[in-house]
Amino acid sequence: MTATDTVNAFIGHLNAMRLPEAWSLLAPDVVYHNIPLQPVVGPDAVAAVLGQIPMQGMDWIILHSAEHDGHVLNERTDRFHLTDGRWVELRVMGIFEVFEGRITAWRDYFDLGQWASAMAPGA
Repeated sequence: MTATDTVNAFIGHLNAMRLPEAWSLLAPDVVYHNIPLQPVVGPDAVAAVLGQIPMQGMDWIILHSAEHDGHVLNERTDRFHLTDGRWVELRVMGIFEVFEGRITAWRDYFDLGQWASAMAPGA
């Protein structure tokens, strides 16, 4: 399994809301950093960050992907199906570091202002 295979499986599990399977692809000491925000460490912390989004589903679309030496870069459109019925989209550039089939680091770069505007009630 390549690093890209691991990342694609991770995103596939997220999209299918198979969260335990997604978290199993994270190393116990994974560092997740949404670059405008503070980094968190560990699968439980990653789950807590994503759990803050009031969603009933997600659909992350990988637009472009590249791999080199265990690093996977992907340009994505992350779509979240919110509990109020709306879909919110966010353009993201993600970098995953993979070692022995598990994600050890994950950084996402995105526009926090765009996210805040999209999440505002009535947006």
